[in-house]
Amino acid sequence: MRTLAWALALAAACLLAGACAAPTPTPEPTPTPTFAPTPTADVGPPSDGALRVAAVGAAPHRDLHRLVSEWATLFGPGLAYSRLLRFEAGPRAAQPGMHVACDLCQAWRVSPDGLTYEFDLHPDAAWASADGALTRGVTAQDVAFSLERLRTPGLPHAWLLAAVEDIEVASDAAVRLRLRYPDADLPQKLASPYAVVMAPEAVGADLRTGPVISSGPWLFDQGASGQVWLTAREDYHRPGEPSVSALEIVPVRDFATGAAFLRAGQVDAAQVSAREWAELAGGDIRSVVVRRQGFGVAFGMNVRDGPLADAAVRRALFAALDPWAALGALDRPAWVGVGVPVIEPDWLLPDEELRRVFRGEQAGGGVAALTLTVANFGEGYAAHGEALAAQMRDTSFDVTVEVVSRSAYFQRVWEERDFEAFVGPLPPVTTTGSFLLGLVHGDGAQNVFGHQDAALDALIEAQAAEPDAARRGVLVREAQQRILDDAFLFMPAIAAERWAYGPGVIDFAPNMPAGAGDFWRYARLEEASE
Repeated sequence: MRTLAWALALAAACLLAGACAAPTPTPEPTPTPTFAPTPTADVGPPSDGALRVAAVGAAPHRDLHRLVSEWATLFGPGLAYSRLLRFEAGPRAAQPGMHVACDLCQAWRVSPDGLTYEFDLHPDAAWASADGALTRGVTAQDVAFSLERLRTPGLPHAWLLAAVEDIEVASDAAVRLRLRYPDADLPQKLASPYAVVMAPEAVGADLRTGPVISSGPWLFDQGASGQVWLTAREDYHRPGEPSVSALEIVPVRDFATGAAFLRAGQVDAAQVSAREWAELAGGDIRSVVVRRQGFGVAFGMNVRDGPLADAAVRRALFAALDPWAALGALDRPAWVGVGVPVIEPDWLLPDEELRRVFRGEQAGGGVAALTLTVANFGEGYAAHGEALAAQMRDTSFDVTVEVVSRSAYFQRVWEERDFEAFVGPLPPVTTTGSFLLGLVHGDGAQNVFGHQDAALDALIEAQAAEPDAARRGVLVREAQQRILDDAFLFMPAIAAERWAYGPGVIDFAPNMPAGAGDFWRYARLEEASE
């Protein structure tokens, strides 16, 4: 469990700092190339109708049920699989948000008590071999097999189905899930890019490295140098998807290399940092900033004893902060909030509500001495922690910053809970409930703050079982407001990503809840739209 939690925390840090393929103890910046890059052996002229994307990193293998890898879900084999549900994506999808729609299903129903979900499979959903040949239709038995495998104890994504008591085959074309308790997040969990449905006959010793049997919109292939080809299936059960004939994923060393490829016209899209965008901006290259949910930097306080046990002191500390001003230390996109992942954008507290709490001014109640533990996940992290500490010092707080290594941060904060206040990444939490129930609830397994509030716990429990989105949104907003009133946790830098893309790319809207790559289905090329 320690290894998995550490991997998740590192993944969160990589998302904010920029994609990282193989983390190193002391990363060094790479200068932006000023020359046109030489293509790798696999990079050549674009295939007809293919969208070429620069990507940093790789996945250790191809078994989605057994790995934690956004590379696999955004650029790799995850795109070839289907799930029961998928996240709504494309230029009209709400951001940030986690609305779901049918993927393998054509309809689904929930019982009035929220304890039974039934899914009717799409009659045209079918498996295709790696070369595109149809084999057979997708059955409810396939779905049941895959979900049972997904929830195998010890696998990293078993928690997605923790509420599920039984998985039943209602017929060859219908599957039924019976729950132990209502779980309002279950649709989002079934849309997780790791909750993929696999053909039972394909699950064997070679699943980690063997061919990917597809029921999704793409056929997956990968070259020896890491180049990935995702070819659109002509027989996919949702006509018109995908919008391009292929995705070509071009492996690059870092964002600077990806930006150089984009500038040279050798890829159509690439994720970039602020430094690369400063050089690319203008002309015919555009960009979009994607707000992520559940990843980034948290500011937390230990309320068990000492001066921070006093809520008035904690509120004064929050009032001393201006987290928007501190974002400049990161030199990359980020946004400020309580941190709760939401299904609807209007579940978030508006900025004006946050600015009533964080005012960057002295409000009284300062303490003589306070140690702020800052996780050192890179130069930007340390600078961001120092910027927040400086804001507190400008008021009545005497703050000592203690910058600690990644392993020391994990051990001290998340294992030993030995801190006064901290600034550092959370283990990723990709659903509303996993944040509120796991981190915030008084009995939450990851509540390292020692905070107990019966009224807040009641709100959290109520939203977790509320099937109506509008009523649940009211509860989630009330819970966020109470978290701020109790002043023990917020996220001063929630991860965001900037993607740059060329002039021929249309409908490029990389919303990626939980790391899902559903948005690739809707991106188009100008030539293909004529």
